[in-house]
Amino acid sequence: MTLDGQSPPGLAPSRPVDAHKGTFGTVMVIGGCDDPDSCMVGGPAFSAHGALRSGAGRVVMATPRGILGHCLEVAPSATGMPIDSIPFDDHDQLRERLNEFQAIVLGPGLGSGSEAEHSVRSVLACGTATPVVLDADGLNIASRFPEWIVRAGCPLVLTPHPGEYERLAAAMGLPASPRSEVGRLEAASDLGRGLGVVAVLKGMGTVVAFEDSAWVCTRGTPALATAGTGDVLSGMIAGLVAQEGAEAPSVLWKTACLAVWIHAVSAERWSLGNGESGLMAVELAGEVPAVMKSLPRS
Repeated sequence: MTLDGQSPPGLAPSRPVDAHKGTFGTVMVIGGCDDPDSCMVGGPAFSAHGALRSGAGRVVMATPRGILGHCLEVAPSATGMPIDSIPFDDHDQLRERLNEFQAIVLGPGLGSGSEAEHSVRSVLACGTATPVVLDADGLNIASRFPEWIVRAGCPLVLTPHPGEYERLAAAMGLPASPRSEVGRLEAASDLGRGLGVVAVLKGMGTVVAFEDSAWVCTRGTPALATAGTGDVLSGMIAGLVAQEGAEAPSVLWKTACLAVWIHAVSAERWSLGNGESGLMAVELAGEVPAVMKSLPRS
């Protein structure tokens, strides 16, 4: 079943008048790195912006201590947690900690070293009930250890761009190429069906697939082809999941479709006044509330 991509198959979350920030869920973003040869601050911060602008009540960024303050400077409305305070070595404690959150983004700017590998493996293996959006470096690490995804004990959304998909597909023996319109649909569907996850294959005509359902987004603009916009999307997916919950995989799929549509139309809104180049990730996130205002709510 492939649905029309001009409109999303879902409604924006309701906003009760008596709500407080706890009503709309808390997102954890695990990312960022401060390695000798690489320092990445923007990824987790842009994901935090995406989650907050899509309506999440609270975001906690878990990053290395050395960059946590810098991440909070980029996203001051989020709160911070040193990543070394998370009990990755004890799966029972880790599961208890992660279950306190309503959604998790794992991977933006995380790097590729042994500590990053340990973080990804532990989160996927601990059996948390909290949905995990596996993005960016989280996907790159998982492509080296695909059995971690196969055995994951949590609801999963994978958000590869074509290059990340090809690395993951090569590791998992998936044949479809994401370089054509038909190939992209087949690739996302193979990933979703083969792993029992929600697959979001990014690019022009982003495909969101799960089991026998697929939705192709026909909105968007070349302005999205710049660093950080994918991090915003991963945060938006998590932010909407935190508000909607994920009682069933079909709900997770619809929520991911909604986030992709809002993300694409937010870029279109920015491009109306600025053209098709120069979009910054924080500017994209800033367009999200106005787009969501235009949607009917559940």
